[in-house]
Amino acid sequence: MSRTIAREIAYRVLFSENFSKLDSIKEAIINALDGQVISNEDLNFIESTVNGVITHEAELKEIIKQNTTKFALDRVVLTDLTALLLATYELKYTDTPHKVIINEAINLVKKFSSEKSYSFVNSVLRKISQGSSNE
Repeated sequence: MSRTIAREIAYRVLFSENFSKLDSIKEAIINALDGQVISNEDLNFIESTVNGVITHEAELKEIIKQNTTKFALDRVVLTDLTALLLATYELKYTDTPHKVIINEAINLVKKFSSEKSYSFVNSVLRKISQGSSNE
């Protein structure tokens, strides 16, 4: 499984977390996999990413809020907010290159959100990225 697919599964699990608090992240991952085979490395990535976003959600939302000047955070559609949370977590807490993180987030939004969402997500993540040192 590629990191892109693992990231998409993390996105789907985080999106579902917004509708009902997950009892088991592993169970949610299994449901999101929909029969796909997953390596231990990918499972660890998904679990640590989902747990990281959930653990740091308030902090991540504050970072996003500081970088969205035209929209109140509660007006950002859930598909976009989920991608922003996932990418902001990775920008802040991983050593993955920022360009990769931003590109992956844009691809998720293009797949799961509206046509215009990707430019908004791109703009916000670029601002957040400029405030970090892992470009």
